[in-house]
Order: sequence, then structure tokens, then C-alpha cells
Amino acid sequence: MGYRPVSIKFLLAALTIIALMGLTRTDAAAELAIVNGWFVHNGKVVWGYAQHNGWWRKGQRPNLTRNAAGEIGPNRTEDLELLTDNMLQWGCPGFEHNFGLWYDRRRDTHDTAKRGDANVVGPFLEMPWQRSSQGAAWDGLPQYDLTRFNPWYFDRLTEFARLSDRKGTLLLHNFYMQHALLEINPHYVDFPWREVNSIQQTGMPDTIPAASAFYDTTNTALLELHRLYIRHCLDKLGGYDNVIHFLSEEYTGPSSFVRFWARTVSDWEKENGRQVKLALSATKDVMDEILADPDLKDRFEVIDLRYWWYKQDGSLVAPPGGENVPGRYMGQINATSPEQIHRQVRQYRTLYPGKAIIHSYEASRQGTWAFLMAGGSLLIRRLQYIGASDPYRYIQPSDTRAVKPLYDFINTQLAAKLQSMIPLDIVSGESQSVWCIGKPGASYLLYSMHGGRLKVDLRGTTGRFNASWIDPRNGKLTPLTPSDTIEAGKILTFDTPDSEDWALWIKAVE
Repeated sequence: MGYRPVSIKFLLAALTIIALMGLTRTDAAAELAIVNGWFVHNGKVVWGYAQHNGWWRKGQRPNLTRNAAGEIGPNRTEDLELLTDNMLQWGCPGFEHNFGLWYDRRRDTHDTAKRGDANVVGPFLEMPWQRSSQGAAWDGLPQYDLTRFNPWYFDRLTEFARLSDRKGTLLLHNFYMQHALLEINPHYVDFPWREVNSIQQTGMPDTIPAASAFYDTTNTALLELHRLYIRHCLDKLGGYDNVIHFLSEEYTGPSSFVRFWARTVSDWEKENGRQVKLALSATKDVMDEILADPDLKDRFEVIDLRYWWYKQDGSLVAPPGGENVPGRYMGQINATSPEQIHRQVRQYRTLYPGKAIIHSYEASRQGTWAFLMAGGSLLIRRLQYIGASDPYRYIQPSDTRAVKPLYDFINTQLAAKLQSMIPLDIVSGESQSVWCIGKPGASYLLYSMHGGRLKVDLRGTTGRFNASWIDPRNGKLTPLTPSDTIEAGKILTFDTPDSEDWALWIKAVE
């Protein structure tokens, strides 16, 4: 593929970015807060999907640190201004980032051969660590120096973080990428910390499994390299409010490494007089251990539930931490059901009402609604840009049709109200899949996954309310009583328009 000429408009934008590189975040940026378990930016809830990035091939998923020299656009060197605009337009205000599996696309063949030359093939997935001028790594390029860091990589992340602070998007930043350590050897051969690829003596094994060695908190030399890297990430991203920090993509490691990471972050915070937002993302046993620790439970403002779940029959899937369990098992989560996702999210929303809840699975429309109705804060999806006639134009990502009507409804009607709404047990129906979130006496959002008759217990409140049906397929609102209102103080009964899924919005007359 040939290079696309760089436009004058892009050059001017690039010069502006360069001029801003030395500045802290703008005074106009509003702090991101977590209120009642919701992400709130500039007084409005940020809710929807989070885009998960691409890991290796050119592919059709964006990656913030993909470097395609001279090519600017989707799945090349992303235009971060346009990407964030597109995210906000289509219902995916979050972006989850981790570094890729390898730098050079020659490894897309998934072979393990050592390269005899440095004739690399782009676009490149830049790594956080800088190359040295010594030796030859497995990919034929100079070995990495794990004590030095790639300025291009971190400039891209700080640019995205700056845009997020200004616009209200969220950067979910993973320090590490476990997938390379446990899956297959082709994913590991170019890993920067594999000893043949680094000028440092890391003590890492030559083949997988390599996670236990990577997470070994008794290896003081390795811990110092981790500490340098963690602190550098914080030096670059710690001044931005709309960044949520995760330990690692696919983390199934031990609690000891989570504790080390959290202590390192806390030490940095004390020295720099800043506080960053941490997500607890781990297997269930490790998560529950950390949340039961009085010294650590308040340190995490976000809980990520993707590494365990309930099957459709209600049985638990929860591999133990620290047992070299590859993250590939997570693909099974897509066999769960909206009811079980609601059960899982609601369980932890009730236990930890002040923490934001994140999950990741390929949710249907019904699953997306179930996640919201349980109090879920952000749902990570592997969204792709497919079918654009112009490869340099951002289009609607795949699978956002499931969220777009709900996302638009929240942005236009509930953005300021949702932060005070919580899951409520005041609704029943002809099936079990009927749920409610609301603020008693003010507003209630109900959802029935199979339609039918709904009963809403409003005996605990008084006043007059308007009610409207919401069609989850298109977001269209139809007033239930166009000429009058309904009276609270009793159990109200409603029949959905048909047997499909429907939502009902009840709000106090203002």
C-alpha cells in the first residue's frame, strides 16, 4: 500500500500538538469523578462502550500506538482528534489501550524464527521501551534497553489523555500485556523482557510459560525494572484526570504482584502530590482478597469483572490467580446470558456502591441494557471499523448498534440525572428479567427483556409523574399518557407494547 500524502491541515494540527507537549492539562478540562459508581465528567455521566485496541496485524481495530509512517487514519497512525470525536458520536466514549504483541508485522505469520536482518514491515506497533544500540533482538533490530522509554509511544498516550480530559472520553491504560507470556511461543519470542531481546539480565525464560517469572516479587532486579517502568508511565499520564490505570490486559497473576503495583503507585503519588485512578482487574480470588484488605480496598476506585463470570445455568467460572492460566479462556464469557451478567454486576455494585464497575463481553442489545440496569459503568467491546469506502475516514464501529439508542437517550435525557440513580428492587414482571434503576421520588428507568406486564411499587413516594415507553431498537420515546400524568403512592401496572424487550421511563413532573 502506498503512503497517503500528509495534508496541510494535518501538519498544522501536528504543530499545535507539539506546541502543547510541554504544557500540563488545560484549565478548561473538567475533572473526572466517580460519583455513586458512575463516571462523571463536567457534571454529566460518561456511559457506553469502551473500544478495545488491536494487538498485532494491521487489522480493523484502532491502536493508539500503531505507527504507519505517512498514513494517517483508521487502523494506521490514528488521527486522535477524529478518533475521539467518532467515539463520542457512536456510543463508545472509552478506549482500552495495551501495547501490542510485537513491533514488526513479519511476525504476523505467527512463526518463531529468528530474523536474520532488520528489514522490518510496518505499520509498527511501538513498544513502551526504547531500543539500545547494542546486539540483535529476535526480530533483527537492536535489543531493548528496559531502563529507557520510547518517547513516540508515550507522546501518543499523553495526546490521547489530553484530548480525553478536554472532551470527556476515557483512556483505560494497561501497564502490561500478559497475553505474550502464556499463550503460544510466537507471541513471546519478540517480547522485550525475554532475555535475548534485552540488554538487561532479566532472568526471564526462553519459552512460555513466562508469567510466573515476570510476576516474581522476590526477583529484586526484575522488580526494579518494573518500578522504573511503572513510575515512567505515571510521570507521563499521572497528571490527566480521565485516565484509569489497569495493571495488565488479561491479568491472571498472583495478588503479590497486584500489591507491589499498588504500592509503587502509592509511593509515586506521595512523592508527586497527585492521585491517579486505579482499576482492580484480576481473577475473582485475587480481587476478593484485595477488596477484603482494609489497607488496599479503598485504593481502587474501579472494579473490572471480566476475569470471572456466571454461566447461563448460574454456575461460576473463576480460575485461580497465580496459576499461569492463559487469558484465552475469557472467550467463553460470550456464552453467558444477560441475566447472569446482571446478577454479577449487581452483586458487586451492592457490595461496593461507590466503585465504578467495568466488564468486557460481546454484549447484545439485551446484554447491554442488563449491564446498565445492574449499575454497570462501562462495557469494553472489540469494536472494528469495517466497510469504509474511504480507508482514511472514521465510520460507525461494528456492533455499536446495540448501544447507540441507549447511549443517545442517556446523553439527551439522563446525563445529569444518572449519577444519582441506583439499582432498585421495586419492579416485578411476568418474567424474571425485569429491572429498575432510579432515584426514589425523582426518576425511574425500567427494562423488561421479554415484555409483558410490569408492576412498579411506588408506595414509598408521592407526587405526579410522566411515563414514556422507550423502544430499545431505535431509542424512540412514546409518551404513555400524552394528555395527563400518573399518580404515585401505589403499585402501578403497565403492559409493554408487545412481547419484545421494552424500557419505561418514569420521571417526576417538573
